[in-house]
Parts: sequence; structure tokens; C-alpha cells
Amino acid sequence: MNRIVALIIILLPCWSVAGQTLTLDEVLTSAQQAFPNLLIAQQRQRASEGEHQAAEGGFDTLLKSRNSYSVIGIYENQNNDISIEQPTSLGGTTFFGGWRRGAGDYAVYDGKSLTAEEGEMRLGVNIPLWRNRDIDSRRAGLKKAELGLGIADHEFDQTLLEISRLATHRYWDWVLAGQRLQITERLLSIAEQRNDGIRQRVAAGDIPEFEALDNQRAIIERQERKVAAQRLLEQTAIQLSLYWRDADGQPKLPDSRQLPATFPSHEPNNTLDYRKALEIARAQRPDLQRLDLQIEQNKTELELQENQLAPAVDLSVTGSQDIGNGEKKLNRSELYLGLNVDIPLQRRVATGRTQVAAANLQRLKLEQNLLDNRIAAEIKDILSALSAAQQRLVLTRAQQKATQQLEDGERTRFELGETTLLFVNLREIANGDAALLSAEATSNLLKGLADYRAALGKPAY
Repeated sequence: MNRIVALIIILLPCWSVAGQTLTLDEVLTSAQQAFPNLLIAQQRQRASEGEHQAAEGGFDTLLKSRNSYSVIGIYENQNNDISIEQPTSLGGTTFFGGWRRGAGDYAVYDGKSLTAEEGEMRLGVNIPLWRNRDIDSRRAGLKKAELGLGIADHEFDQTLLEISRLATHRYWDWVLAGQRLQITERLLSIAEQRNDGIRQRVAAGDIPEFEALDNQRAIIERQERKVAAQRLLEQTAIQLSLYWRDADGQPKLPDSRQLPATFPSHEPNNTLDYRKALEIARAQRPDLQRLDLQIEQNKTELELQENQLAPAVDLSVTGSQDIGNGEKKLNRSELYLGLNVDIPLQRRVATGRTQVAAANLQRLKLEQNLLDNRIAAEIKDILSALSAAQQRLVLTRAQQKATQQLEDGERTRFELGETTLLFVNLREIANGDAALLSAEATSNLLKGLADYRAALGKPAY
């Protein structure tokens, strides 16, 4: 683990060039503050917080009021009833209480509606004995909403990882395009600077006229390469601007003067271990953790629906007490015990929902297994790419050193009249191509490191 961290620290671009040099850290900081996908993920977090609050509302205290007045009929009376209910997570138990008052004339069969002058107080409790005892819709909804908070957080982390990875890629593409432009400008400058000398040698009869014509051809060819390189630099700058944004969150187009002078010169050692990397990824990848929570959500749903297959058997206990004066026939104190049974005969609703929850759970487990396979393959591929990039970097630098020596030697031979400009052009182009290959190898290595960090589930810095 320490060797991996050391490698990452070595490769991260923490240098600063004097002036307005744009660093990778600035781009990443900007992207992580204002990139639209990240702002979208933040809204998902806010939405999940709202869903959690709504789920908590399932346990809100409920106040009810019912009032009726007889205005036409044989029996003139009025009824007032105020009740309060408090659902709890204690085995689905619900506590309730209330006050009611019935005054006036009632039929004999409706005598229970009459209360004492100051009404009747009541308290009670309803206790599920089978269905809704271990889990009910309120507790299941709250648990799923709590898991939803974690899912939204992991989605945010996954978005952050991907934005950091892509921003890093676009930054190194931009730097590489700048290096390509530098190489083409150097080759063009060499051909332009020697043009007057060649013409003088042609005039003196030292070299034939076609050498001057060949140099003109080389100038035009290198001008074309410069135009293509300039276009590529502008294209990569536009792509980078999506991640480098101003204080208002709008894209900022980087200027070529903000390019770093070169790539970082540090060369990493290939000390990455596949098994350790896979272990870290399985522990840290937010997409894996998100799937874990989604599986827990579906397990909760399955548990709820399996519970709903059972009959509803509820025990209720209610006590009441009249308050104040009243007729002698009033039952001043009452205690009721109730057993309520509710049995759906076909049970198609709960059976169908159970099947849906079971299928969704199995689907998520298959997705989890597939994602784990993909992560393992992804890490293998990235480690292979990093190893190849390291080897290419060493080889291309050696190649560039050799082609530079050949270019210098061929130019000296041309000045001595021992070779033609054709061979000088070929040596210069070969040296430029070798320099570009070295820059590409460096860019690929740095982008590979960004991929590796994302595969491990780590931010860019």
C-alpha cells in the first residue's frame, strides 16, 4: 500500500511554472466544484434527503377531529370527537388516545354516544401479533430511505471519480498537443533558418538547385504539420474547458501561454501488485458499495412483502373514563379487549410483490457479480497498460537520444558536403517523431495512473 501511495505522489503534477501556467490541480479543483454532472449528483443527494424525511413522516403524530350536529330529526344531539395516534417502531405498535363528548337526545340503540357533561377520555394501544409485527410499510420505508442516503452519496463519489479521471485525461491531452506544436514549430524553424544559407550555397555552385527546392518543400510540409498541430491544440483546449470553469461555473478556454513547459520528469517504478489493488478496489469502489446498499434495499422490500403474506392479527386494548356529571345510566369506566383478524383469501397482491422483490434482488446480485468481474479485468488491463507505458517511455527516450545524435551528425555532414538535404530532412523528421512518441508515452503513463486511481476508487488527489 505504501509503495502504491508513493508512486501516486511521485506522478502527481505538483510543480508550478512561473506566470499563468495552468496546473492539473487547478483543473481538478474547478471541475469538482462546478462540473454539471457533479451538481446533478448533489441534487440527487438532496432528493434522497427529502425522501428520508418523508419516510420519517410515517411516524408523525396524527391528530383527528370529527364533529356532527343533528339539525333536523326526532333526536337533537351533537357529537365532538378529538383523537390522537402515535405510530411507533416498537413491533408496529400504535398508541392512541382521545376525548369525545355526546350531548342531547339519542335513540335507545345509540345510547353509547351519550357522555358525561365534560366528555369521555380514552387511551388505547394496538399491537400487531403476526403481519406487521417484525416489519411494516413504515419501518421498511424508513430503512430503505436511510439506505437511499448512502446510495446517493456513493453515486456522488462515483461521479466525482469519473469527472476527475476525465479531467485528468483532457489535461494531459492538452499538454501533449502543446508538446506536438512545439515539436512542429522547432522543425519549421530549422528549415526556415537554413533556407538563406542553402540559397547562398546554390548561388556559389556548392550544391545543386534542387536542394533549395527540397528545403522549400520541407518548409511547406512543416507548415502544414504546424497547422494540424495548432488545430489539435485548440481542440484539446476546448475539451479541457468543459472541466476548467470560472466562478460562475462557465467553461474557460485555456490559452497556449498557460501550457506547462514540459511533462513531469519523474519516472515511476512498476511496484503495483494486482491482488493488493483488487483488494483496495473491492473495499473502496463506490459503484460496488452502491450495489451493496441497493441489495439491502431489495432485501428489506422482500422481507416486507413476505410478511404481508401472513394474516393480520392485531390485539387492541382500549380504556375510557367519563368526566363530570351525567346520567346514572352512563357506564363511567370501560375497558375493551379486541382481537382483529384480516385474512386476504387470494393474497395476489402480496404474492405478486414478493415475486417482484425476489426477482429484483436476484438481478442486483448478478449485476454485483458482473461488476466485480469487470473491476478485476479493469485493474489487470490498467496494470498491463501502465507497465507497457513505463517500458515505452524508457524506449522512446532512448530512441529520441539516438535520433537527436543522428540529426546533429547528418546536419554536420551536410555542411561539409558529404550528404544531401534529403537525408537531413529525414533525420529531422525522425527526431521529431521520436520526441512526439516520447511525449505520447509520458501522456499515456499519466493518464494510465488516473485510470488506476479511479479503478481503486480514489479521487485524483
